[in-house]
Amino acid sequence: LSLSAQAASYTVQAGDTLWLIGQRFGVTVNQIKEASGIWQDQLFPGDILTIPEAANTSALTSRGSIRPSKQEVELLAQMIMAEAEGESYQGKVAVGAVIVNRLNNSAFPTSLTGVLYETHAFEPVMDGSLYSKPATQDCIDAAIEALSGVDPTSGALYFYNPRTARSAWIFSRPVSTQIGNHVFAK
Repeated sequence: LSLSAQAASYTVQAGDTLWLIGQRFGVTVNQIKEASGIWQDQLFPGDILTIPEAANTSALTSRGSIRPSKQEVELLAQMIMAEAEGESYQGKVAVGAVIVNRLNNSAFPTSLTGVLYETHAFEPVMDGSLYSKPATQDCIDAAIEALSGVDPTSGALYFYNPRTARSAWIFSRPVSTQIGNHVFAK
């Protein structure tokens, strides 16, 4: 497994800056520019950037059993906070488990950052709310549990709130369970 060969594709959202994107992925502005082949600092929504894997992280991937770094735990906890803040602890672990399950499925990117920042995958990334509140301790604990293999969803790859979801496609997925306000599907 060559860590330097791994990269994630990221679609620029309104309000993004190279610095903010670098902070999310744990890389420098210059690393993003070099990997993406750009020289300017100006970004436009819809631009596609290549984000290299951060050199100081474990590069948690689906194809290996590398221990997650503190940064990866925190990033997963942040997504759990954004997606499941009002849910039970089990619901938080379940959201984390879906993300880990995607890491173990060849249809999804092979790194945690790749899964989380995949285009149109998660609402908090699309609407910019991912970092609106810091992750609570129970979100951090839920991330650690999910990364250690706890999966109350029985292998789900998707989750949604049936009261707010609008995609006919998501309703077509086989349901594995419901925990709190989220339905978990394969």
